[in-house]
Amino acid sequence: MTTPPIKNIDYIELYVFNAFQSTCFYKSVFGFSIIGYAGPETGQTDKISYILKQGNIRLLISSPRDRKSAPFQKIIDHDEYVKDIAFSVSNVRTVYEQAIKAGAKSVLSPTLIEDGKTKLLKACIQTFGNTIHTFIERDETTNFQLPYYQNLHNNLNTLEVGLEELDHVAIAIEKDQIEHWNDFYSSVFNFHTFHKEDIYTGDNGMKSIVVSDANEVIKFVLVEGISKSKTSQIDNYISYNGCSGIQHLAFSTKNIYNAATLLTKQGINFLKIPESYYADLPDNLKEHFLERMTQIKDLNILLDAEKNGYLLQMFTRPLQNFPTFFIEIIQRENSQGFGSNNIKALFRAVEKDQQKALVNA
Repeated sequence: MTTPPIKNIDYIELYVFNAFQSTCFYKSVFGFSIIGYAGPETGQTDKISYILKQGNIRLLISSPRDRKSAPFQKIIDHDEYVKDIAFSVSNVRTVYEQAIKAGAKSVLSPTLIEDGKTKLLKACIQTFGNTIHTFIERDETTNFQLPYYQNLHNNLNTLEVGLEELDHVAIAIEKDQIEHWNDFYSSVFNFHTFHKEDIYTGDNGMKSIVVSDANEVIKFVLVEGISKSKTSQIDNYISYNGCSGIQHLAFSTKNIYNAATLLTKQGINFLKIPESYYADLPDNLKEHFLERMTQIKDLNILLDAEKNGYLLQMFTRPLQNFPTFFIEIIQRENSQGFGSNNIKALFRAVEKDQQKALVNA
C-alpha cells in the first residue's frame, strides 16, 4: 500500500451552541485571531462559522442552524464537541477512494465547492463517534481559504499566548474498540504505531496507542478505559459525550511559563497537580528545573525526561458544562514522546476532577 498524500491537518472544527460567543472566548482568552466568517449572508446556509488562527493552528468554530439536526441535538444532549479533523491532501480522489476501499464509510464523495472566488475539492468520511475526516485539495498556489467565508482582517489578536502548532489529538475510544481504530488508521491512512502503553492506577486505568503518519507530524493518541472496581475517567468521558470523541487538543509552545501565566490571568483553570507528584520526580529533573520549580508547582506543569530532552505539559479543566473536552499546552525540549509519568499523572488528575464534578452535580 502506498502512503496517502496527506500533507497536514488543515483545520479542526468544533460544533458549539453559539459560534459568536465561543469565538470571542477563544480570541479573548486563548489569543486566537478571527480571520474568517461564513453564514447565510455569505452563502453558507447550514451553519454559522468563524475561522480562528494562532501560529499554524486553525480552528473552525461552528453552530448548526437547523435546531432539529443531529449535530444540534448532540450539543443539547452532550455539550459542545470536535466534529471534524480536516486534512489537506494532494489528491482528494486518491485518498477518498483508498479510504472507502479500506472500509471507511462515506459522508461526502469528492465534490467541487466554489463560490465564485474560491474553489476546492472536498470529500468526507465517518470515523469514531460523531467525528468525521474531511479531505481538502486546493490549487498549489492557493493559501488557506474556504468557499463562502469572507476574510476578516480587523480581528487580529495582540495577546501573546504563544501557541504555535497542533501537537497531537487525544481521542477517547469506547470499550474494546481501540484496536479497531488502530487498524482503521493503519489500513485507511497507512499510519503506524508511534507509541503504545497501558496505564494502571489500581482501581482502573487506560490503554493508549499513539498512531502517526509517515512523517510523524500528525499524531492521534487513542485511549480506552480499563475498569476494575470503578469506572475509569475515559469511560466517564464516553458517558458524558455519548460516544467516542476527542477528549483534548494539544497545542505546542516555546514558552509554557508565559502561556500558563497569561491563561491563568485570563481565568483558565488548570488541573491541579498534587505536591506528591513533584516530590516523586527523579533527581535529574529536580536539578534541571531547580530554579523554576516553585513556578512549575504554582502553574501545575507536569515534567518528564526523555533520552535527549524534556517534556513540559499542562491541562485545562473541561471547557464545557460537562467534563468532556479540554486543552493541553505542551513544550518540547528535544522531545518527541509522551512521558509515561505524565500520562499517569494526567489520568489521576482528570479522574479526581471528574469525581468532584459528580459530587457537585
